[in-house]
Amino acid sequence: MNKYWELTKDLPNESNQDIIGEFLLSLKVSNRSQVTVTAYRRFLEHFFVDVKEPYTTLTSNTILDWFKKNGGHFSEATLRLRLSILSSFYKFCVKEGYVDCSPMKSRWFPRLPKPLPKYLEKEEIAKIRNYSEITTLRNQALVEFMLTTGCRVREVSNLNREDVDLENRTARVVGKGKKIRYVHFTDRCALLLERYLAASHNPPNALFATSSSKRLDVRPIQLLIKKLGTGAELSTTLHPHRLRHTFATELLAKGADLSFIGDELGHSDVGTTQIYARLPKREIISLYRKYMG
Repeated sequence: MNKYWELTKDLPNESNQDIIGEFLLSLKVSNRSQVTVTAYRRFLEHFFVDVKEPYTTLTSNTILDWFKKNGGHFSEATLRLRLSILSSFYKFCVKEGYVDCSPMKSRWFPRLPKPLPKYLEKEEIAKIRNYSEITTLRNQALVEFMLTTGCRVREVSNLNREDVDLENRTARVVGKGKKIRYVHFTDRCALLLERYLAASHNPPNALFATSSSKRLDVRPIQLLIKKLGTGAELSTTLHPHRLRHTFATELLAKGADLSFIGDELGHSDVGTTQIYARLPKREIISLYRKYMG
């Protein structure tokens, strides 16, 4: 098994080696994603290979000097991410009693503009649906499921056949932090799923599978959605998360409140759902007219 939470380099300072290993294990145990833990590990390895001083005596000035020397080419988003990683590490150290206070300063963090969610217009949704119809029944069912449930790509990849209740048009989804929720889908989606499942020969346990009966993993789904967007002649690259944004935006345009949208999306904090409330009011009215007439 790939122990992605374990350090892959020997750090110059043994105390740094031990505490970072403990921190990364805590992330893994708290169900942070492999992608997140790997990103944390790589940056902490990079930083503490350069900075040989023990984490317990590292000063704010030393940290700031390192970022000034090494972070000139970082974008604001990358800089914020790497400061956040180091800040999370020191919060862990404070919580566990290894240091009295964090040397990280909030003023170092760049204030990033909050982008509006990118969603598909009504005409673009029609193009995607129409193009998927000339590919495969699986693709058609996959697109419809993602458009009408707002599920994350990994949630879709992990779905098994027994998780889907066609009669009640619900699916049991395991979200972030292994949190279970039930999502709903439309009659159209249920019909496509029923046809897709009935047509499958030697079906695997996975709901969405390859032609060789292997689970359709995250990266293949991302590439498939991108390919469908190209085939549908969309003006921009299509990513699975854009289907999720489209689902949420459509609900908002139809009058759903943010708490309901957040529940459907699996947000643990309604503040995460607030991004959709920042769409301009005139845009919401326009969307409403497009979807509802």
